[in-house]
Amino acid sequence: MNTLIRLTIFFVLFIAISVLAGYATFALLTTSKSIEVPDLKSKSLIEANEALNGVKLYLRVEGEDYDHSVPAGHILRQNIPTGNKIKEGRTISVLMSKGPRYQFMGDLRGIPLGKAEDTVAQSKVKINKVIEVHSDTIGPGIVISQRPGPEEKSGNDITLIVSKGTVATTYYCPNFIGKNPGQAEQLAASLGLKIDAAGAEGRITSQSPAPGTIVKQGERIHVVMLAPENQTEQPEQKEQ
Repeated sequence: MNTLIRLTIFFVLFIAISVLAGYATFALLTTSKSIEVPDLKSKSLIEANEALNGVKLYLRVEGEDYDHSVPAGHILRQNIPTGNKIKEGRTISVLMSKGPRYQFMGDLRGIPLGKAEDTVAQSKVKINKVIEVHSDTIGPGIVISQRPGPEEKSGNDITLIVSKGTVATTYYCPNFIGKNPGQAEQLAASLGLKIDAAGAEGRITSQSPAPGTIVKQGERIHVVMLAPENQTEQPEQKEQ
Protein backbone atom coordinates (compact mmCIF):
# COMPACT_ATOMS: atom_id res chain seq x y z
CA MET A 1 0.00 0.00 0.00
CA ASN A 2 2.81 2.36 0.89
CA THR A 3 4.45 1.63 -2.48
CA LEU A 4 1.28 2.52 -4.35
CA ILE A 5 0.99 5.82 -2.43
CA ARG A 6 4.59 6.70 -3.18
CA LEU A 7 4.11 6.00 -6.90
CA THR A 8 0.97 8.10 -6.97
CA ILE A 9 2.73 11.01 -5.28
CA PHE A 10 5.71 10.72 -7.66
CA PHE A 11 3.41 10.70 -10.68
CA VAL A 12 1.50 13.78 -9.46
CA LEU A 13 4.75 15.63 -8.79
CA PHE A 14 6.08 14.74 -12.27
CA ILE A 15 2.91 16.04 -13.92
CA ALA A 16 3.05 19.24 -11.87
CA ILE A 17 6.71 19.90 -12.68
CA SER A 18 6.11 19.26 -16.40
CA VAL A 19 3.18 21.66 -16.43
CA LEU A 20 5.18 24.34 -14.60
CA ALA A 21 8.19 23.93 -16.95
CA GLY A 22 5.97 24.16 -20.02
CA TYR A 23 4.25 27.23 -18.65
CA ALA A 24 7.58 28.89 -17.85
CA THR A 25 8.90 28.19 -21.38
CA PHE A 26 5.70 29.49 -22.96
CA ALA A 27 5.80 32.58 -20.78
CA LEU A 28 9.43 33.23 -21.71
CA LEU A 29 8.76 32.89 -25.43
CA THR A 30 5.63 35.00 -25.41
CA THR A 31 7.03 37.76 -23.23
CA SER A 32 10.39 38.11 -25.13
CA LYS A 33 10.55 41.25 -27.19
CA SER A 34 10.68 41.10 -30.99
CA ILE A 35 13.84 42.79 -32.26
CA GLU A 36 14.38 44.24 -35.72
CA VAL A 37 17.70 42.91 -37.04
CA PRO A 38 20.13 45.80 -37.58
CA ASP A 39 22.29 46.21 -40.70
CA LEU A 40 25.76 44.89 -39.86
CA LYS A 41 27.33 45.05 -43.34
CA SER A 42 30.62 46.97 -43.51
CA LYS A 43 30.73 47.33 -39.71
CA SER A 44 33.76 46.30 -37.68
CA LEU A 45 33.35 43.63 -34.99
CA ILE A 46 33.40 46.28 -32.29
CA GLU A 47 30.69 48.31 -34.04
CA ALA A 48 28.57 45.20 -34.67
CA ASN A 49 28.86 44.04 -31.05
CA GLU A 50 27.79 47.44 -29.80
CA ALA A 51 24.80 47.46 -32.15
CA LEU A 52 23.68 43.96 -31.09
CA ASN A 53 24.29 44.39 -27.34
CA GLY A 54 21.96 47.37 -27.41
CA VAL A 55 19.05 45.14 -28.54
CA LYS A 56 20.07 41.98 -26.62
CA LEU A 57 21.28 40.01 -29.65
CA TYR A 58 24.58 38.16 -30.01
CA LEU A 59 27.26 37.90 -32.68
CA ARG A 60 29.05 34.86 -34.09
CA VAL A 61 31.74 34.90 -36.81
CA GLU A 62 31.43 31.95 -39.24
CA GLY A 63 34.29 32.64 -41.67
CA GLU A 64 36.01 35.01 -44.10
CA ASP A 65 35.94 35.72 -47.83
CA TYR A 66 37.64 38.11 -50.30
CA ASP A 67 35.70 41.17 -51.39
CA HIS A 68 36.68 44.25 -53.38
CA SER A 69 34.09 46.63 -51.89
CA VAL A 70 34.14 45.82 -48.14
CA PRO A 71 37.41 46.54 -46.27
CA ALA A 72 39.26 43.71 -44.53
CA GLY A 73 38.09 43.10 -40.94
CA HIS A 74 34.56 44.34 -41.64
CA ILE A 75 31.36 42.34 -41.98
CA LEU A 76 30.60 41.12 -45.50
CA ARG A 77 27.30 39.23 -44.98
CA GLN A 78 24.89 38.27 -42.17
CA ASN A 79 22.70 35.16 -42.01
CA ILE A 80 19.50 36.96 -40.93
CA PRO A 81 18.63 39.81 -43.32
CA THR A 82 18.36 43.39 -42.09
CA GLY A 83 14.85 44.37 -40.97
CA ASN A 84 13.68 40.86 -40.06
CA LYS A 85 11.93 40.47 -36.69
CA ILE A 86 13.44 37.96 -34.23
CA LYS A 87 13.23 37.34 -30.48
CA GLU A 88 15.85 38.88 -28.21
CA GLY A 89 18.63 36.55 -27.18
CA ARG A 90 19.13 35.17 -30.72
CA THR A 91 22.57 34.98 -32.37
CA ILE A 92 23.44 36.63 -35.69
CA SER A 93 26.07 34.77 -37.72
CA VAL A 94 28.32 36.87 -39.98
CA LEU A 95 30.98 36.41 -42.67
CA MET A 96 33.98 38.74 -42.49
CA SER A 97 35.73 40.41 -45.44
CA LYS A 98 39.39 39.67 -46.18
CA GLY A 99 39.54 42.67 -48.53
CA PRO A 100 40.47 42.49 -52.24
CA ARG A 101 42.35 39.47 -53.58
CA TYR A 102 45.63 41.01 -54.73
CA GLN A 103 47.95 39.36 -57.23
CA PHE A 104 50.57 40.23 -59.81
CA MET A 105 49.03 40.02 -63.28
CA GLY A 106 52.27 39.75 -65.25
CA ASP A 107 53.36 41.75 -68.28
CA LEU A 108 50.68 41.89 -70.99
CA ARG A 109 52.41 44.55 -73.07
CA GLY A 110 53.33 43.67 -76.62
CA ILE A 111 50.88 40.76 -77.02
CA PRO A 112 47.61 40.66 -79.02
CA LEU A 113 44.45 41.66 -77.18
CA GLY A 114 42.91 38.17 -77.56
CA LYS A 115 45.87 36.50 -75.87
CA ALA A 116 45.81 39.13 -73.10
CA GLU A 117 42.10 38.41 -72.51
CA ASP A 118 42.84 34.67 -72.15
CA THR A 119 45.64 35.37 -69.64
CA VAL A 120 43.41 37.66 -67.58
CA ALA A 121 40.54 35.14 -67.58
CA GLN A 122 42.82 32.38 -66.25
CA SER A 123 43.75 34.66 -63.34
CA LYS A 124 40.05 35.14 -62.46
CA VAL A 125 40.40 38.87 -63.04
CA LYS A 126 38.06 40.79 -65.35
CA ILE A 127 39.03 43.43 -67.90
CA ASN A 128 37.32 46.58 -66.67
CA LYS A 129 38.01 48.66 -69.79
CA VAL A 130 39.86 48.49 -73.12
CA ILE A 131 41.09 51.88 -74.38
CA GLU A 132 42.14 52.10 -78.03
CA VAL A 133 44.68 54.73 -79.11
CA HIS A 134 46.66 55.35 -82.30
CA SER A 135 50.35 54.43 -82.37
CA ASP A 136 53.02 55.01 -85.01
CA THR A 137 55.25 52.24 -83.63
CA ILE A 138 52.90 49.46 -82.39
CA GLY A 139 50.62 47.53 -84.72
CA PRO A 140 46.82 47.43 -84.35
CA GLY A 141 45.36 45.09 -81.73
CA ILE A 142 48.55 44.96 -79.62
CA VAL A 143 48.53 45.86 -75.91
CA ILE A 144 50.52 49.06 -75.31
CA SER A 145 50.02 49.42 -71.57
CA GLN A 146 48.06 48.08 -68.59
CA ARG A 147 46.73 49.46 -65.31
CA PRO A 148 47.73 48.24 -62.75
CA GLY A 149 51.18 47.70 -64.26
CA PRO A 150 53.01 44.35 -64.35
CA GLU A 151 54.94 45.15 -61.16
CA GLU A 152 51.92 46.45 -59.26
CA LYS A 153 49.33 44.55 -57.24
CA SER A 154 46.09 44.04 -59.14
CA GLY A 155 42.67 43.53 -57.62
CA ASN A 156 39.56 42.20 -59.34
CA ASP A 157 39.92 44.14 -62.59
CA ILE A 158 42.44 45.60 -64.99
CA THR A 159 42.44 48.25 -67.75
CA LEU A 160 44.22 47.64 -71.07
CA ILE A 161 45.42 50.27 -73.53
CA VAL A 162 45.49 48.81 -77.05
CA SER A 163 46.94 50.15 -80.32
CA LYS A 164 44.69 51.17 -83.22
CA GLY A 165 47.74 51.48 -85.47
CA THR A 166 48.82 54.63 -87.24
CA VAL A 167 46.49 57.46 -88.13
CA ALA A 168 45.78 57.12 -91.86
CA THR A 169 46.27 60.32 -93.88
CA THR A 170 43.35 61.06 -96.20
CA TYR A 171 43.34 62.80 -99.61
CA TYR A 172 40.95 63.71 -102.37
CA CYS A 173 41.75 61.13 -105.01
CA PRO A 174 43.61 62.79 -107.91
CA ASN A 175 42.48 62.51 -111.52
CA PHE A 176 44.65 59.92 -113.28
CA ILE A 177 42.59 59.85 -116.50
CA GLY A 178 44.66 60.79 -119.56
CA LYS A 179 47.99 60.12 -117.84
CA ASN A 180 50.47 57.48 -118.92
CA PRO A 181 51.68 54.79 -116.47
CA GLY A 182 54.83 56.67 -115.48
CA GLN A 183 52.95 59.86 -114.66
CA ALA A 184 50.30 57.94 -112.71
CA GLU A 185 52.89 56.00 -110.68
CA GLN A 186 54.80 59.18 -109.85
CA LEU A 187 51.68 61.05 -108.69
CA ALA A 188 50.39 58.06 -106.67
CA ALA A 189 53.76 57.55 -104.94
CA SER A 190 53.88 61.19 -103.85
CA LEU A 191 50.61 60.66 -101.92
CA GLY A 192 51.36 57.20 -100.58
CA LEU A 193 48.87 55.59 -102.95
CA LYS A 194 49.32 52.53 -105.17
CA ILE A 195 48.27 51.92 -108.76
CA ASP A 196 46.68 48.70 -110.00
CA ALA A 197 46.61 48.88 -113.81
CA ALA A 198 44.65 46.77 -116.29
CA GLY A 199 44.68 46.79 -120.10
CA ALA A 200 47.35 47.45 -122.71
CA GLU A 201 49.93 50.04 -121.79
CA GLY A 202 48.87 53.48 -122.91
CA ARG A 203 46.93 56.30 -121.39
CA ILE A 204 44.47 55.83 -118.52
CA THR A 205 40.85 55.96 -119.60
CA SER A 206 39.05 55.22 -116.29
CA GLN A 207 39.80 54.85 -112.58
CA SER A 208 38.27 53.64 -109.33
CA PRO A 209 37.79 55.36 -106.90
CA ALA A 210 36.64 58.29 -108.99
CA PRO A 211 38.52 61.61 -108.95
CA GLY A 212 37.64 63.70 -105.90
CA THR A 213 36.71 60.69 -103.74
CA ILE A 214 38.31 60.67 -100.26
CA VAL A 215 41.01 57.97 -100.08
CA LYS A 216 43.46 56.90 -97.35
CA GLN A 217 47.21 56.70 -97.57
CA GLY A 218 48.19 53.22 -98.75
CA GLU A 219 44.95 52.67 -100.66
CA ARG A 220 45.03 51.14 -104.18
CA ILE A 221 43.69 53.01 -107.21
CA HIS A 222 42.44 50.73 -109.96
CA VAL A 223 42.96 52.16 -113.46
CA VAL A 224 42.22 50.92 -116.98
CA MET A 225 44.53 51.83 -119.88
CA LEU A 226 44.17 51.68 -123.65
CA ALA A 227 46.96 51.62 -126.20
CA PRO A 228 47.19 54.82 -128.29
CA GLU A 229 45.82 53.10 -131.43
CA ASN A 230 42.66 52.10 -129.51
CA GLN A 231 41.75 55.52 -128.19
CA THR A 232 40.70 58.75 -129.82
CA GLU A 233 42.85 61.80 -129.40
CA GLN A 234 41.68 63.82 -126.39
CA PRO A 235 43.36 66.38 -124.16
CA GLU A 236 44.54 65.29 -120.72
CA GLN A 237 41.97 66.16 -118.04
CA LYS A 238 42.85 68.79 -115.52
CA GLU A 239 43.84 67.43 -112.08
CA GLN A 240 41.56 68.12 -109.18
